[in-house]
Amino acid sequence: MVIAVLAACGGSTVGPAAATATADPSSAPAAVPVIGPLAPSGTPSSVAAGSVKPDASQPHWPGTTVLAVLALGGADGEIRKAGDDLQAAAASQDLKAMWGAADGLATLINGLLPDIDRLEVYAGTTPVAALYRKSFPELLAGAKQLRDSISNGDANGIVAGSQAIAQALADYAPIRQQIAALVEQAILQQRLLLE
Repeated sequence: MVIAVLAACGGSTVGPAAATATADPSSAPAAVPVIGPLAPSGTPSSVAAGSVKPDASQPHWPGTTVLAVLALGGADGEIRKAGDDLQAAAASQDLKAMWGAADGLATLINGLLPDIDRLEVYAGTTPVAALYRKSFPELLAGAKQLRDSISNGDANGIVAGSQAIAQALADYAPIRQQIAALVEQAILQQRLLLE
């Protein structure tokens, strides 16, 4: 069963080799979804350091959109960690850790869903909102299914939940670079709001 979960999550082996098999997601075949980062998630560089000054000629974002971008950008690292935790738990055949990671992921995503609405009110963030609208419900459903299937001892549900999470994380991957760029802009927007 755990081998099927690993395969669904993008791993190909059980044991210590599993950690190295997917340690570099960029080396994974494109058709195999891997739990964890597929694109780098960075922290805003020059903007965070304060080297870029806000330009009053820039269009102003709604304040709630700025806050949503910052929240979603900050959550990207937590989503990455949840994927890594799920993969590590599956590799070590630790159902309790898998349950905890799935429950934590479900709680995180459920709390972030209202932020998608806040992205949709501004045209500049609407495209990334559409990506979140696709991946977050899938991620939430997969995490709940995995958690509940572990609680009920449902092996088929565990595999299906793992596969759903893997697909949702593959759908989420394009968001990573976009949200990092939007966070840089949101920091500038925050400065504009405060001036």
